[in-house]
Amino acid sequence: MSSHSSSFSYLCFLTIFTFFHSSLSDQNSTSNIQCIGYERTALLEFKNDLFDGANRLVSWNRSNADCCIWFGITCNNLTGHVSEIRLRGPDAMADLESQEASVQRFGGKVNPSLQNLTSLEYLDLSCNDFGGNPIPTYIGYLRNLTYLNLTESRFSGDVPSQLGDLSKLRVLGIRQLYSGDQYVQRVKSLQWLSGLSFLRHLDMSGVQLDGVFDWLQAPSTLVELHLVYCGLPPITPSLTMVNLTSLSVLDLSYNNFSTSLIPSWITSLHSLVSLNLANCNFNGPVPTGLMNMNSLTVLDLSNNQLTGIQERRNSSTKSVCNLREINLDWNKFDGKSLLDVLTSLFECESSKLESLRFASSGLSGNLPLQLGKLKNLVHIDLNGNSISGSIPDSIGNLSSLQTLELGSNLISGPIPDSIGRLSSLLSMYLPSNSITGPLPESLGKLSSLELLDLSYNEINGTLPQSIGNLTKLTQLIIEHNLLTGVVTEGHFANLTSLVTLRGDANMLRLELPADNWEPPFQLRILTLNSWSLGPKFPSWLQNQTDLFILYLDSTRISDNIPSWFWSTFSGLQYLNISDNNLSSVSLNDFLCSVEPKRIIYMHLGNTNLSGVLPDCWSNWELLNILNLQNNNLTGEFPTSLANLSSLESLNMHNNQLSGEVPVNLMNSKSLQIIDLSENNFIGSIPTPIGGEATVLKLLSLRSNKLNGEIPDEICRLDSIQMLDLADNNLSGRIPNCFNNFSVMTGKVTPNPTVELAQQEFMGSAWLVMRGRVYGYGSILGLVTYLDLSGNRLHRVIPSEITQLVELRFLNLSNNRLTGRIPEKIGDMKLLELFDMSRNELDGPIPSSMSKLSFLNLLNVSYNNLTGRIPSSTQFQSFQESSFVGNQLCGAPLSLRCGGGGGVVNDREEDKRSDDGPEWGLITSIVVGFVVGFWVVVAPLVGSKSWRIKYYEYMYNIWCKFCGS
Repeated sequence: MSSHSSSFSYLCFLTIFTFFHSSLSDQNSTSNIQCIGYERTALLEFKNDLFDGANRLVSWNRSNADCCIWFGITCNNLTGHVSEIRLRGPDAMADLESQEASVQRFGGKVNPSLQNLTSLEYLDLSCNDFGGNPIPTYIGYLRNLTYLNLTESRFSGDVPSQLGDLSKLRVLGIRQLYSGDQYVQRVKSLQWLSGLSFLRHLDMSGVQLDGVFDWLQAPSTLVELHLVYCGLPPITPSLTMVNLTSLSVLDLSYNNFSTSLIPSWITSLHSLVSLNLANCNFNGPVPTGLMNMNSLTVLDLSNNQLTGIQERRNSSTKSVCNLREINLDWNKFDGKSLLDVLTSLFECESSKLESLRFASSGLSGNLPLQLGKLKNLVHIDLNGNSISGSIPDSIGNLSSLQTLELGSNLISGPIPDSIGRLSSLLSMYLPSNSITGPLPESLGKLSSLELLDLSYNEINGTLPQSIGNLTKLTQLIIEHNLLTGVVTEGHFANLTSLVTLRGDANMLRLELPADNWEPPFQLRILTLNSWSLGPKFPSWLQNQTDLFILYLDSTRISDNIPSWFWSTFSGLQYLNISDNNLSSVSLNDFLCSVEPKRIIYMHLGNTNLSGVLPDCWSNWELLNILNLQNNNLTGEFPTSLANLSSLESLNMHNNQLSGEVPVNLMNSKSLQIIDLSENNFIGSIPTPIGGEATVLKLLSLRSNKLNGEIPDEICRLDSIQMLDLADNNLSGRIPNCFNNFSVMTGKVTPNPTVELAQQEFMGSAWLVMRGRVYGYGSILGLVTYLDLSGNRLHRVIPSEITQLVELRFLNLSNNRLTGRIPEKIGDMKLLELFDMSRNELDGPIPSSMSKLSFLNLLNVSYNNLTGRIPSSTQFQSFQESSFVGNQLCGAPLSLRCGGGGGVVNDREEDKRSDDGPEWGLITSIVVGFVVGFWVVVAPLVGSKSWRIKYYEYMYNIWCKFCGS
């Protein structure tokens, strides 16, 4: 909303100008006139109804008789009448909700005594809090007002039409954009604007005008018009005549014009300098002439559905060359190149364009060579398109360029050496492309560069040492490339401003001449996953006391964690040193220091940690995510860890933990993921206590030594999506209450991701399917999984399980289940894996299973199933091994089925053929002969003409035969 700030700028300019003018008048005045008594009384009454938490009006009191020197008050030097009231609240929009700003704002209501100040010319009550009271109608009695500013003061209700009586008004601001939805102002008609014949600035942004169809019939004197987020009705043909010839700034952004075309009358506003139509749901092309308006310098058409720009043939390109800012982000220029869309702009001999924004607008094609002609460019934002090809060498001509944003495109080839000529460049943002080749040494010439993001490309070669010359660089992000070679202290020699270094997923090796190297920077974020840093733990980290993110995954460290770790990194919140060798680490020393930890995320998996997991987690109160998988941890599960109220994801997979699973884990109101698989836990499955809802989505207790029955109380985990109890010693029946699982039954729609740590992380998990382990991350929230295989469960499969219509993976194999497969199993139409093998099931395979069109793994082998295999393309595509060990017949098995659906083998078929005559075959022959005979003979007997034709036909055939 750049025009919103321009509105504020205009108001501030008028405020400063008026104040400066009154100051000059004070200096030139020789009179010493005090304020008028009844006006002082009116001001005191006005104060009485205000809430002044900051005591800003302390000077307003009866003992201070001259109200002209009160805070915010200005009097006319000739008459002594109060002419100005300036009681503006905090200006910064970002501070409107802060506690300090709240104290500084005036509250209460506007006392009617204000109408007694009949000489008042300037009234500014903006950015205060009048608690939803309406704008007083008696403001309309202040007929000498030229400036009225009530913006963002939390008025609500109908805007009084009495404002139309302020015939001298030049500036009117009643904007309400940032005050919350509970403060809504409305206007039913704008007829009262006709009385404001001197009005130059009007800002009614946020005021609801949804029923006002004549909203553009504003005074012709207007220079600025701001109607942002007003719910304006669609533009109709009646709005084609607009008499706003003096209009310089028009902001209609954030109104939904119901996919209308941009109205052509806008091109008749010949004085227009700034036009903002962002988020208006316009579609089609930008109208002819809009780009050729002589006065237009700022054009914002972002977040619409525009498809192109119409241009007159043989029209002059001189006007478009005057544009300074173009914002066409988030439109639909699908398949068009930047050159196609802005043909005339690239024909300019001397373009004035400073800002070019086309982010996420569907652009394709290459970056035009002519881009280098736009030498006044300061900002380029082409993120999120399908632009391909290489960055043109002409980019080096843009000597004024400060931001270059080409992220998430299809750009390939190397970064040109000419990039080093961009001496004004502050930000180079090129992630998620296909950029290749080595980095040019000329990068070291970008003396103003603060951000360099080249992540997720295919850049190879070594990291140029010239990067160490970038003294102003604060963020260096080169993760997920193909960089190789050695990095030395020379690469960091002058990076004194660096606070973020992200270099993950490269094949770089850090070599330092001595262990006492002290980096010139003080980092807050350091991620060097997959670098070669070891075998010793990097001692140079000891002076990085500001770190709050440290990722050293797979860095070939084989060492103890130094004793200075926690004292140095007291503010650390995110730690990943997984996939290293920390076998010599003392768990007590590392985990049990007395200082409270600020850690939110800690990953120590695959580090050869061993020994008893200590029970000292009470100082880890902020911990959200803990991963200790694939280590050699022993002992019982720590009670203090189970009691952490903030824990959201816990992964202890593949350790040697023993004892019982703590019941507190099942009662946690924060845990979403629990993976305790492949340990030595014993006892029964802990049962949730109480009826309070949990948020647990994944529970894996696979491959432990649990026994007993699956408790019915487990169904209280209604949010569960992935339940893995496989390979234990569980017995008894399958609970018939699994239909309480709200996501599996489709009662609740899941999010695709499992969001952790206030959406900073996505949950991930490894699930066993088809005998293999599969990893899930970004779509974990869509996985539904139930595995009870490898236990001693018996009795029938409860029919309630068929209500899990959103379940995708079901494995009940290797148990002792009896009875039949539930008849309505076909209702589980999303099933991809269905494994009931090695049980004692009997009866036929339900015919409803032929409806399981997503099924790609089926195994019902080694049961007592009988009858015909259901006929469907899906079933016939499975191998015989899916059905062996039963009494089944039909494809894909070689055994054929009899008439009753039983198995028919070759010996039975041979015996059947020897038992006597085939009466069915004989009957068919006789019936066929009789029917065939009478079909021919009956017409000949019954019709003389048919007989004649027949004999003639036969005679001709005989003649031909004899003649041959």
